[in-house]
Amino acid sequence: MLSSIPRQFHRNRALATTRLAVAQLHQREIEEACATASSVFDLMTGYPIPGRMRSLLGDFYRDLITLAPDATVAGEWGDRFRSEWSRA
Repeated sequence: MLSSIPRQFHRNRALATTRLAVAQLHQREIEEACATASSVFDLMTGYPIPGRMRSLLGDFYRDLITLAPDATVAGEWGDRFRSEWSRA
């Protein structure tokens, strides 16, 4: 699915990637989900993170700390999330 989204539609690609990360998380693929969610920030480099995506990333983070509160990768992702959150 992601490969069918043209590169110039970076927001659509990033939103689909965020949804994929949420699905991976709910399947308990914690490390893969964090890697996928981190790629959203890379996809959005140079662009503001839209409200809908910010909300979904917030949902991802809340679920992450609920499902894997002691996982090192969860703490690392949380650190990046907080630093990226300040994007306009």
